[in-house]
Amino acid sequence: MEDKELKQRFLDIFETATPILEDLKKGFFSQQAGLIQECEKKFGDLLISRVPYVEKVIGEKEKSEADKKYVRLLPALQTIALAIENLMYKMEAKVAHNILFSEKALSEIRDLYGLMQEQFRDTKDYVQTNNPGLHQAIKQHMEKMFKMIEELALVHQNRLITGICMPQASYLYLDITDSLKRITRGLVDFADKV
Repeated sequence: MEDKELKQRFLDIFETATPILEDLKKGFFSQQAGLIQECEKKFGDLLISRVPYVEKVIGEKEKSEADKKYVRLLPALQTIALAIENLMYKMEAKVAHNILFSEKALSEIRDLYGLMQEQFRDTKDYVQTNNPGLHQAIKQHMEKMFKMIEELALVHQNRLITGICMPQASYLYLDITDSLKRITRGLVDFADKV
């Protein structure tokens, strides 16, 4: 594999995942479990479609520099994929079981999700352009996400203490925000290595 092919493989993944993430957001905020399940299937299909090539590259004894780079990037991609899958499952659980979140909690998740989508788009664009400004923006998105989640954790804790948030909703809220945090960290790790 050559560098150009390597970039195209990653661009294909990001371009295929982008509308899935948009539909996931729609499904979550419009309470459509079926749409979330469609996203899970599409994302699973995306991952499965990449397995034969990954196995081929890993199995080769002699690897080109681009192949070695591809293998080095796999852990970051796996981190992102696992976090997205977990995010989907938790969002589906919230919708399917009709677990209520406060408007405040939904607004917080909407803001965090939007930030993750910006970072995802910037990462895709960075793969294509290697623009150092985008690389910096990807890191800034993570820093902003971490800071927001840290601040929101305190607010959330108070909602739990005062009984505004129920334990089952709390678990899902924290798991959703943690998944978003892991996605954003994975995107930075990926951008640092690409």
